[in-house]
Formats: sequence, C-alpha cells, structure tokens
Amino acid sequence: MLPATLDSWIARAAASVSLMIHDHTMLVTTAAAIALLYAASRVHQFFVPPRALRHLPRAPVAVYLRWMLEGGGFLALNDAIMRAVREDALRKGLIASMEDTPRVYLRWFVGVWIVAVSNPDDTKTVFLNHELYEKGRINIGYARQFFGYNVAGAQTPDWKRQRKVVNPAFRRGWATSFFGDPARHLIANWDALGVVDPSQWMQRLTLDALSSAAFGHTMDSIHHPDNPMVTTYNRIIHNIFQQGPLLNPFYKLTPGAAQLRRDMKAFNDQIFVMIEAKTAERDRRRALGSGSGKVEDEDRRDLLDLMIDAQEGTTFSKEDLRSNTVVFFLAGHETTATALSFALYLLGMHPDVQQRARDEVIQVMGDLPSKPTPADQVPYPTVEQDRQFTFLNCVIKEVMRLYPSAPQLPMRITMAPSILSDGTHVPAQTHITVDMWALHHAREYWGPSNDKFNPDRWAETVLPDGSVPMQPGARGYTWAPFAGGQRICLGQQFSLVEQRVVLAMMLLRYEWTAVGDEDALRGHPRTAPSGLLRPDGVRLRMVRRDLV
Repeated sequence: MLPATLDSWIARAAASVSLMIHDHTMLVTTAAAIALLYAASRVHQFFVPPRALRHLPRAPVAVYLRWMLEGGGFLALNDAIMRAVREDALRKGLIASMEDTPRVYLRWFVGVWIVAVSNPDDTKTVFLNHELYEKGRINIGYARQFFGYNVAGAQTPDWKRQRKVVNPAFRRGWATSFFGDPARHLIANWDALGVVDPSQWMQRLTLDALSSAAFGHTMDSIHHPDNPMVTTYNRIIHNIFQQGPLLNPFYKLTPGAAQLRRDMKAFNDQIFVMIEAKTAERDRRRALGSGSGKVEDEDRRDLLDLMIDAQEGTTFSKEDLRSNTVVFFLAGHETTATALSFALYLLGMHPDVQQRARDEVIQVMGDLPSKPTPADQVPYPTVEQDRQFTFLNCVIKEVMRLYPSAPQLPMRITMAPSILSDGTHVPAQTHITVDMWALHHAREYWGPSNDKFNPDRWAETVLPDGSVPMQPGARGYTWAPFAGGQRICLGQQFSLVEQRVVLAMMLLRYEWTAVGDEDALRGHPRTAPSGLLRPDGVRLRMVRRDLV
C-alpha cells in the first residue's frame, strides 16, 4: 500500500493533468473559434461592403467572379456590371430610369470594395485634392514587383521627389519623326495587305515609337515582331493582367509564375544594361570635352537620357530609373495603341467623318503628289503643322470619350473621411476611383447622343486660334481620359502628338472601311481581356487613295 503522502501527491498530479488537458482543450477550442471568426470576418468583408457604404448601388460579386473565371473583355463585363448597378439604383430610388447613371456606386475587385464616382463634381474633387485622395499602392499579383514605385503610382512624398527628375523629361516638344518614321514602315507593310488588324499593328507601331523615344533605339517590332525583348514584354503584360491568377492563392507556385519571374528578370536586366550604357556614353562625351555631355537636338533626346541627366545630385536611384522607364513603356505604348486602333475603327465606320478629317490634313500638309509615292516618302506633319489640326483633334477627343484607354482611374485611397456630392460619407482608408467609362457615356452630360460618334460636339470648345483644349476643365470635368490635376498623365502630349501624326499619314495614304466582325459592324466591338481597353476582332480594309 502506498504511503498516504505519495497517494495524495498522485491524486493531486492526476487532477493537475486533468486540468491541463481541459485547459489545453479550451485553448485549442478558443483558438479555433477565433480563427473561424477571423475567417468569417474576412469572407464577410470579401462579399459585403463596409456598413457606411451599403446604401450605394452595386452589382453582385458573382458578376465579377464569373468574368474573372471566364476571362471576358472589359465591355462585356462593364455592360453586366452597369446593368446590375442601375437595377439596384432604381430599386433604391437613386435614378429615375435604366438610362440614367448613378453619381456614385460601388465596384468590387478581388475582395476590395471601391467607391466609383461617375459625375464631374466628384471627378474634379478627386483630381484636385490628390493629398486627400492619395494614389493607392498596387499590391496585386506581380504588378508592384514589375512596375515598382514610379512617378505615376508613387504616393505624395515620394512623388514629389521623383517628379523633380521625371517632369523635365516630359515637359518639352516631341520631334514628329519619332512617330513618322515607324508609321512609314507600317505603311510599307500595309500597302501589301488588303485587310489588317489595327490593334495588332498599332501595338507594334507604338512600341517602335516608344522604344525610340524612351531608349534612343527602336525595337523594330513592325519588321521583327518576334524580337526577344518584345515577346518577353508581351508575355509579362499578358500574365500580369490576366484574371485567373488573381483568384488563385497558389499561383506563385505554378510554372506560369516561375516563367513570369524569369521574364521580368530578363526584361529588367535589359533596362539596367541600357541605363549603364547611356550613363557611360554621357560620361564619354564629357571626357571628350562636350560640356555637360548632352546631345544637340533636345526634341530628339530620349527619356532615359534626359532622366539620367536630371537625376545627378538627387536621391533618384537606378531602380527609380528602371521603374519609371517600365511604366512609361506601358503607358506610352499600350494606351496610345488602343486610342489609334479605335480611331481607325470609328473612321472606318464613318466615311463622312474620315473624309472631313482627310480634307483638313490635305489643307494643312498638302496632298500626296501621286499614287505611286513610295512609303518612305509619305510625309508626316512638321511640329508647326501638327499644331494646326482642329477637326482632327476633335476626332481624337471623341474617340477617347467613347473608348478611353484606361476606363477606370487607377485606385486611390482616402487619407481622411470625406463627403461626396451625393452626401455619401466616405471613411478614411477607402478605395476610390473615377469611372471614366460611365462619366464619358452618361446621358446626363452628353444628351441623347451619348453613345454616338460625333466629333462636332467638340466644336464649342475650339479656341479662337483653332486649338482644341485637352485639359478636363475645358468641359467641366466630363471628359478626362488623361486624369487631371497635378497628377495628370505625364505622357499626354506624347500620346496626342503620336495620334495626330499617325492618323494624318493614314488619311493621306488610304481610304478604309471596317469589315468582318459582326459585333464591330454593329458598332459594339469586342474587347480583349486586359487591364486596358483593347479592341478584339476589328478588321479594316485599307485601299490606296485613287490619285492621278
């Protein structure tokens, strides 16, 4: 028989073990409950907007998920979203009919609820109060890793540091030869073709113009579409902006993600090689006694060269140079290609407008001497002639109204509580965007012809000297494809000059009509799955003009 003291000790130990087991069970149960509550909270936030914003009309999350899984284009998604938003707004008494556009509504993107403004009052407020409506950081997929913290996406303190270097590179004239030379190469190809895909060819043309303006040498993708740097870049953009991986938490473990990382490294390595080569070339010129090392023709200097000069004596790093070069590569190439593709499409659908634009180009530049004019002798506008186009600018504005390259302003974040024009109280740290598509198509601001292509609607904005103002305030912030305020798109003038030069040359060389795709011929072209608006399936029949 055990001594009483030992027996008592064993009893106490058994009780302690029982209590420990009970406590452990309680701990595990409590931890599991907390984890479940947290998971439920996250799921709730994923599908249900914050309480302060639930009064705003919105489309069901299922609409977005279906699109992301199926990989449809923007226009198909937007039609479904806005139909559901209008139905919800009508139920809530916020609009009078399904043809009206709610001033403010909610969008959803991968679990993030975004306040979307689609009226000029709040658009102006968001643009002009950039410290209250701060640029949001892009932390989706591999976008941040590739684009970095550039001047377009940097938050205010870092933006102020970067713009001292980047702004001077953009605030100068652009030699029209940057765009005229690749357009001649394109014409040489199109002369041999009957029907063309404008989206594919404009991507190549703008890429060549952009690489020349950004790096000082062309990628020549018009002649060599399989150029390794071109194909690498195209794969990167396709993989970053496709929808499927955004819903796959294990995407980073897939072979596709591994290939994307290899592509980004290869592309970035090329950018760094260019930076080193240009820095060495500038130093060489200085050593030979060329003063600052700058080249003679300022309008022909490329962006990288200008930024390298401007960053001396600043905290602007090689990574800053890389990230700003890459984002301009995207913004200066993809967006302008989209604008030109839709311009060619709409002019092909409206031969009367095409002829009026051609008449103006001939009046400013003179006509081609004869039909056999070689492609490499097709004239492009001089800088002075480029400033004389009025109707062509109206055409460009109308194209960008109907088909803004970036239909949604990149997300911003409210840094403090704010109140919108409809009385909505927006909490701090809320994502907010300007819905450019809704703003540009709202019947409230454009009348019953809101969805019609009508360049003459811009005649009222033409100034006495014939120029057409391109800032959003010129029409009360109802048109803003380049955004506005201090954070307006730096590449606006680059894009506009390129559009005028290329369109003028096409108008001199060809007459064309839209053909083939039934959706496009009905006036509702399909768009490709992409972060930007890009036509899909549009075809044009290009015919050399019948000159003597």
